[in-house]
Amino acid sequence: MTSNFRIILIVVILFGAMPAHAGNRFINFAGGLWLVKDSPFPTPAGPGPNFWDSTADSVFVDAQGKLHMKIRQIGGVWHSSQVSLLEPLAFGDYRFQVEGDPDLLDPNVILGLFQFTTDIEEIDIELSRWGNAADPDAGQFVVQPYTNSPDNIDRFSLVDAGALSTYRFNWQADSVFFEAFKGGADVPQADTDILHQYYYDGPDVPPLAPFAQIHINLWLMGGMAPINGQEVEIIISDYAYTAPIAGDLDGDGFVGISDLNLVLGVWNQSAPLPNLRADPTGDGFVGISDLNLVLGNWNAGTPPPPITTPEPGTLALLGVGALVTLRRSR
Repeated sequence: MTSNFRIILIVVILFGAMPAHAGNRFINFAGGLWLVKDSPFPTPAGPGPNFWDSTADSVFVDAQGKLHMKIRQIGGVWHSSQVSLLEPLAFGDYRFQVEGDPDLLDPNVILGLFQFTTDIEEIDIELSRWGNAADPDAGQFVVQPYTNSPDNIDRFSLVDAGALSTYRFNWQADSVFFEAFKGGADVPQADTDILHQYYYDGPDVPPLAPFAQIHINLWLMGGMAPINGQEVEIIISDYAYTAPIAGDLDGDGFVGISDLNLVLGVWNQSAPLPNLRADPTGDGFVGISDLNLVLGNWNAGTPPPPITTPEPGTLALLGVGALVTLRRSR
């Protein structure tokens, strides 16, 4: 089945599931076509349940290509917003850049960045205090169903997120790696930029499915009004998908010195690590198996500009690592 045909099927199924009043509005964002959810008063829909507005007053892309999403009152009734990408999904890296400090969101507000097939086949990044203003943690990584195991949900603080932050999940057949970090670069520029990381390799990793979709939504818990009574706006400045490359630990699309240095920087160390990217095998220990993954795919991908010349010490370690790999592979 070709990608174009699968997109057509997704559109047909979505149209068939929509109520008659739906406006079926689409927007172009980050190189993709997105459907804007529409379920205005008096017809609520999940999650929440909420009322949903698809007009340009609630969802629009500005002249800089940034996606704006709002929770606002229409005729005295609160309406949320959601968009869904009409594009078949594959294993790989999904990244969202968010403008606006998520730690300052009203406690009743949820920002969701997620992959959804069904309620039990879903990968979620959710930024919210879920109605509890005293909760110190305003973020969570989830593999549904979250009730199956304590390992399926991992909450974390966003107190240092700031006005621009990035959230990603790397979805593989047997694992999901989550990450949140400060700034809008493709990868953290330093370990101190990392807000939180989580590696899940339990039994609930969702399989690939023809109609899995990426969604972004901004909504109200239980459909309740914001505690502060104020309308809400969040800006998604970018969304990107990167096909997986084994050994590309820093997610820059190339296997090279930066990936090697991640491994060597915590060589022979066990969890907890300052950067979980250094343990691509997810076994809690940085060693030969992690080194081999990098060296076995050396120079795969496209080098990001500028290409940094490795220090002599790194080159020497690379030579040693290559010898170890050759010996282990015999």
